[in-house]
Amino acid sequence: MKKLLSFLVLFNFYSIFANAQWQQTNGPYGGEIQALAVSGSNIFAGTHGGGVFLSGNNGSSWTAVYNGLTSQNILSLTVSGSNILQVQPTMVCFLFRYR
Repeated sequence: MKKLLSFLVLFNFYSIFANAQWQQTNGPYGGEIQALAVSGSNIFAGTHGGGVFLSGNNGSSWTAVYNGLTSQNILSLTVSGSNILQVQPTMVCFLFRYR
């Protein structure tokens, strides 16, 4: 019982100082977000129905970067340098540059 009480006290103490502060961003408003990827200061969001969006300012603004995609439904994203690999529901993969 003492161990459980000690654990609860410590857990409560640490949770007071470890609270994450979530803040709503300004979008992206292209659909439900299904995938996120980060490269340096760039955040990429893959959406269901809206394609891929890029934010270079911590989510204050978003720009669509889905030129040439056959489907706007994005299942996953991977970023390497200036290349983005994204997978669509038909398991088709697209690789494109965002710079």
